[in-house]
Amino acid sequence: MYKAFILIFVMHFVAVEVLQDRRFSKLKRKKELYLFQHVGIYSLILFVFSPIVLGLTILKGVLFSLINGGLHLVVDLITSKFKNNSFDNTLLKNRIIVGIDTTMHVSFLILTFIFLSKASIPFLNM
Repeated sequence: MYKAFILIFVMHFVAVEVLQDRRFSKLKRKKELYLFQHVGIYSLILFVFSPIVLGLTILKGVLFSLINGGLHLVVDLITSKFKNNSFDNTLLKNRIIVGIDTTMHVSFLILTFIFLSKASIPFLNM
């Protein structure tokens, strides 16, 4: 199970940091279109790699990517408001917000994986 958690963190890192540059990260805080593109890329990476890397079925991979894509959108909407509306926009404050943001994303990924890997939902086990 620990191997899966490490793989989840790596998938998140690749989808957010490797495939999307800092310029894109700043744009997603200013325009929702970029945020939706960011979440779309993130969800696509989860969809493609969750069956391969985590051993989920295709249907569970779809559900995994949809749930976490939606949660990712909500978390990024909230944390971007904190970053944009900051009166004291210090490096420390930004690092704290990024830390909270990453912790929430990875926690949701892990919880969703645990639920889906243990869930016995007949139509999802195909």
